[in-house]
Amino acid sequence: MGPSIPAKTREVLVSHLASYNTWALQGIEFVAAQLKSMVLTLGLIDMRLTVEQAVLLSRLEEEYQIQKWGNIEWAHDYELQELRARTAAGTLFIHLCSESTTVKHKLLKE
Repeated sequence: MGPSIPAKTREVLVSHLASYNTWALQGIEFVAAQLKSMVLTLGLIDMRLTVEQAVLLSRLEEEYQIQKWGNIEWAHDYELQELRARTAAGTLFIHLCSESTTVKHKLLKE
């Protein structure tokens, strides 16, 4: 179990997530699973973080261990590139799903 979340915070988060369509929510779940952080995922989606920054922040413990004990090139480098690729793909998917909904909504209004 995670920490308890204040009711107001939960309400704001639910409201924010409700603004996305089902496909975008699938993308959000995918990116959050990659980064293991909803906060980093939301920062990435809202363009407050780049993919590289979000991935680096999600790997702080691993980066510390690499600095302390050394890098296993074939493993750590591969994991880093795979995480970047998956995170970038998921973020692009979210933005494309969100944009198409916005465009359709605007077209329907006109």
